Amino acid sequence: MKHKLHLRIQKIILPLVLLVLLMSGCASTTQVVLLPDPDGKVGILEVSNVKGTQTLNQAWQTTESASMDRTPSEPKILEEKKVRQAFREALEAEPIPPASFIIYFRTDRSALSTDSRTLLTKVIDAIQARKSTDIIISGHTDAVGPIDYNRRLSLRRAKAVADILVARGIDRQNIQVTYHGKGNPLVPTPDGVPEPRNRRVEVTVR
Repeated sequence: MKHKLHLRIQKIILPLVLLVLLMSGCASTTQVVLLPDPDGKVGILEVSNVKGTQTLNQAWQTTESASMDRTPSEPKILEEKKVRQAFREALEAEPIPPASFIIYFRTDRSALSTDSRTLLTKVIDAIQARKSTDIIISGHTDAVGPIDYNRRLSLRRAKAVADILVARGIDRQNIQVTYHGKGNPLVPTPDGVPEPRNRRVEVTVR
């Protein structure tokens, strides 16, 4: 008999989850394994059905649901090696998570520093590793200066990054440029307050 499993994410940063349907005769069991992200961080995941809920909050923790008439099984930790061996095909099919980079700028500047150009090498490495055709470049400023000027400055910053990527062999058609002026700050400030962390370009490689 088929049953439905409800998953509820408890954190803004989504956990990586391995969801496997195990078949045995007419019965089926759904197994959920919580994976660490590439940096080793782990989210929190609630696995629930009409009978109850179990919470996964540790890397390689698992629970199973074999029936809507029973609470999902008590969570337990699996050996990473065994998980990778048992579910190798499923894990290999997982897409590489997006990579994000932040490039900072000096006040009223759109030219990249030597350090920023070095960081772009890592951006290109991420693009090539993912064979990415979906690259988003977003320009930003702090809250100093007129709104229209900041929007133009944020666009110049984003275009400067895009132009360097194209010069290094990245197809411009794979790049989407957006610009926000003082909107969407990393560190909210009142108008007129300088904030170096808001003078930036964010690059997301999917």
